[in-house]
Amino acid sequence: MTTRRATRLGIAATALLLFWAGVAYQVSGPTAPEDYRRTMVQVAEATHDAAGTGALVARQQLAGQVFPTFADTAYDDASTALAGAARQLAAEPPPDPAGTAMRDRLAPLLRDTVKDLGDAATAEGDDQRRGAADRLDRHAADLSRLLKDWGAA
Repeated sequence: MTTRRATRLGIAATALLLFWAGVAYQVSGPTAPEDYRRTMVQVAEATHDAAGTGALVARQQLAGQVFPTFADTAYDDASTALAGAARQLAAEPPPDPAGTAMRDRLAPLLRDTVKDLGDAATAEGDDQRRGAADRLDRHAADLSRLLKDWGAA
């Protein structure tokens, strides 16, 4: 299986997980606000770590410092972490307006990190990989600020 095909398969699997997580979201019961906040912090931390990992691996690839097998494994691990974060995000409905606001700030960052991690993993040239790495760095910075705002950083 080619690297590009494996990465696309991983992205498709993530999309499928997001779908099922949405189903779980619809049928799950209410959560206590403090438990929901803890979940959102965990999702933000996992997303931050995946964005940072993706940016680091992409930059190391650009510098010729990693073997392709290592890069593929690192991207796969980060994708797996994002899939778990997406599942967590969608598994619980926000219990209150504060939880809804947290989810609404975090969800676009998670979505964009998934997209840009896939772009980094499947980049066909240095310019594409550099662009994806830059975007992943921005997502990591945005997530750091978010976690600081939430008192978790």
